Amino acid sequence: MGLDLWVSAVESFGFPIVVASFILYRLDKSINRLEDAVTELINEEKEDEK
Repeated sequence: MGLDLWVSAVESFGFPIVVASFILYRLDKSINRLEDAVTELINEEKEDEK
């Protein structure tokens, strides 16, 4: 992602929207890893109950 793309996005959508989109994009990977960890913990708890 080049600087020209970011400047164009800020001009088109506004600074707050671009910053919020960037943060959501960066957090998406972390949220997916957290979701996988929670799912794994749930599955382990179900196996321990048996």
